[in-house]
Amino acid sequence: MFTYLKHLKWKASLLTTAISLLAVTIAMAASGDLDTTFDSDGLVNTNIIAANPMRTDYAQGIALQPDGKIIAAGFSAGSAIMIQDFAVIRYNTDGSLDTTFSGDGKLLTNFGGRDEARGVAVQSNGKIVVAGMQCNSGLCDVALARYNPGGALDTTFSGDGKQTTDFGTDTNWASGLAIQSNGRIVVSGFVLKLTGPDFAVYRYLSNGSLDISFGGDGKVGIGFGAWQADESADLAIQTDGKIVIAGETFHDFTNHNFAIARLNANGTLDNTFSGDGKLVTNMGADDHALSLALQPDGKILLAGYSCDPNGQNCLFALVRYNTNGSLDTTFNGTGRKRFRVMAVIDSYASDVIVQPDGKIVVLGWTYDGVASDFALVRLNSDGSFDTTFSGDGKVIVDFGDGQAYGRALALQPLDGKYVLCGAAVVDTPSYDFACARVLP
Repeated sequence: MFTYLKHLKWKASLLTTAISLLAVTIAMAASGDLDTTFDSDGLVNTNIIAANPMRTDYAQGIALQPDGKIIAAGFSAGSAIMIQDFAVIRYNTDGSLDTTFSGDGKLLTNFGGRDEARGVAVQSNGKIVVAGMQCNSGLCDVALARYNPGGALDTTFSGDGKQTTDFGTDTNWASGLAIQSNGRIVVSGFVLKLTGPDFAVYRYLSNGSLDISFGGDGKVGIGFGAWQADESADLAIQTDGKIVIAGETFHDFTNHNFAIARLNANGTLDNTFSGDGKLVTNMGADDHALSLALQPDGKILLAGYSCDPNGQNCLFALVRYNTNGSLDTTFNGTGRKRFRVMAVIDSYASDVIVQPDGKIVVLGWTYDGVASDFALVRLNSDGSFDTTFSGDGKVIVDFGDGQAYGRALALQPLDGKYVLCGAAVVDTPSYDFACARVLP
């Protein structure tokens, strides 16, 4: 009996110690810290083809499945300029590769040219849509691929799972991707014309064909002025079905400004937005908008970066509009905000999300002239830094001594953790897909 009681006491002691260690670990984990349940240190880097570490692998889009699995999309390029394909990776929630996807968690898709994926989205039926472009001899077409949940190309989409679209005879680029509630697929980018590029928006039916109820032929071009160059970077769909597109407009490759347009569901410009459906905002320098987010109250937030005309002294740049296109002066007093993430270091914002509580989270990177790191910032709804996040609202994610660029951001809905993806030079001489997870 004594031995039995002693054994119970020993087990109870172990349990108390374990609980104490867990409590210490939880106490030590703070907002803005890397999440060590994600590949043990919060960081994951993946080479697409392990046998060829010299390939350049670069993630540019991210999507989360309802089961929490993480999909990153971008491109994988060989040493020859035309050897470049769509690249898609799916991770389990713990950061490991999901081998139920394409056998090893990694997938390449060749469209027959220099192919580059920019955006990824998951349909309600679990199918995965990836959008980007296919380029040959300097001319590019919009390219889409749709995969079944296991990673095989979905042959119910355009017959072979792949679709390319030419807007006339000139080159086309794609950058933004969204799926409507009715399953139609909307893509934004630009089309190059004799007078320069214009915003371009494409809408596809679920089977991959162009939706002719949108703009008459499934394609809409938007220009911001004669001989202006207009390049869209992102889009979002409002709850009323209207489509918001954002990017930049410039002349003679100088004086870039933020540009935004809103379309009605049929593809016509929405004249309730800024009078004609289009709006240009000068952020104070050479300005590049890369991402947009819609707030629950309908306000529109753009994020990017603003530099001197010589491309130096770059800052995170954000602007928020009311639903009618006017600047929202409840945001930073003017509707606009520019800032460095770190002193005397260039800062570039690339993606933005708005949390259900109204807080604004921005991803990008910093560059000190030698190396670059992921940069993550959280703002309060009024534009002030949220000091409950990492003490000052700012987090630097360092993948090592090389270059790292944060390009895509997602919010896990169940626990509020942030998933960041992009590219980094870590264990190989070239870039790998790089992802991190940060505590909220």
